[in-house]
Amino acid sequence: MRARVERIEQHHFRFSIRGMTGDIDVPPEGKPIGPTPKELVLAALCGCTGTDVIDLLKKFGVEHSKLELEARADLTDHHPQVFKGIDLSYFVSGSTDKAESIVEAVKRSTHQYSGTAAMLSKACPIEYRVFLNEILIGTGTVDFSSSK
Repeated sequence: MRARVERIEQHHFRFSIRGMTGDIDVPPEGKPIGPTPKELVLAALCGCTGTDVIDLLKKFGVEHSKLELEARADLTDHHPQVFKGIDLSYFVSGSTDKAESIVEAVKRSTHQYSGTAAMLSKACPIEYRVFLNEILIGTGTVDFSSSK
């Protein structure tokens, strides 16, 4: 695995990963050109666990029309500014007959499979909530303490 960044100007960088490029920016003022590094970390968490959940929902035979994830984090006041904690929400739209399987898919991702969640949970607590058709059906804390 490899990533490269090149400074474009001031705090604006362009990343290159396997031939794909994008912008990273931490503007002191003005309009940002791209997401900040910490925002990309939150997006990576969503993408990593979301991939697990999609695969597990398929394995469990759960039909769904939509899956969205959102990660929010507050930063510490002192430097280095790091996440105090992460709130991770899963929004699923679909049939309610397999709600338990949806919660189980999220639990397996956040306790066994998601490498990004495992790494970040060593740095700060990650709490998650699972919504099915906008109704809260499960909550938990990311915990890899029993995984090998």
